[in-house]
Amino acid sequence: MLAGPRVEAVLLDADDTLYDTRSAMHAAGAAAARALWPDADPERLAAAGVRFRSDPEGHFVAYSRGEIEFDEMRRARVAELAGWLGQSTERDWWDGFEQTYEPAFLAGLRAFDDVAPAVERLLAAGVVVGVLTNSSSTYTDRKMHAAGLAGLFDVVCTRDTLGFGKPDERAFHEACRRMGALPATTMHVGDELAADPLGAAEAGLAAAWLVRDGQPDERALRLVEARKVPVVRSLASVPELVDGDAARFGPGAAAR
Repeated sequence: MLAGPRVEAVLLDADDTLYDTRSAMHAAGAAAARALWPDADPERLAAAGVRFRSDPEGHFVAYSRGEIEFDEMRRARVAELAGWLGQSTERDWWDGFEQTYEPAFLAGLRAFDDVAPAVERLLAAGVVVGVLTNSSSTYTDRKMHAAGLAGLFDVVCTRDTLGFGKPDERAFHEACRRMGALPATTMHVGDELAADPLGAAEAGLAAAWLVRDGQPDERALRLVEARKVPVVRSLASVPELVDGDAARFGPGAAAR
């Protein structure tokens, strides 16, 4: 195998990589919808958290691209949910929604068990560990505290602090700069196919795709295999990837 540069820094995604955002959003969204719109269709109320997270109108993607701000994005998603539940879309429902949603979401947010041990192993090996998320700085700080991960990382970069988000290569490059590392010596790990492994690989970083549950479809696997991006089922595998000769890979080189 032709070896690439040794990985000296690891950049981790946050939501559904460090903590279980999906489950917390599903539960909190359903609870907030029931509190705010108790007369809506019961089946839709039960699925309201799933709908809220799925963001069918793409407001979070627009936020990630820097087209709208965080509060505007969240209000637009609640308005879409209200319309789906048969409620007026002329009214700003966010404040009422947030009264139930926010405490329920933060109370239900849990860090994955593999996070702290993996990060501690990397730090002990002298690897710089940072976070790159498309969420906001204030909200990320709340989530880190709620999940018990505050203070664990050397650097935390968010969409609003950078001005752009993944998969924009500038987000990856600026996060590397803030960690004091080159893209070629940094590995990014995350769960969102386009934003994380494919975006990182296009930006010149080593990458690993975190798939905690289920089986990726064949098209997705072909995309990551074409870029020599390994699939990992747990963050426990990341220190092994960056340990010794296994760390010596990059875009265009095979990972062991």
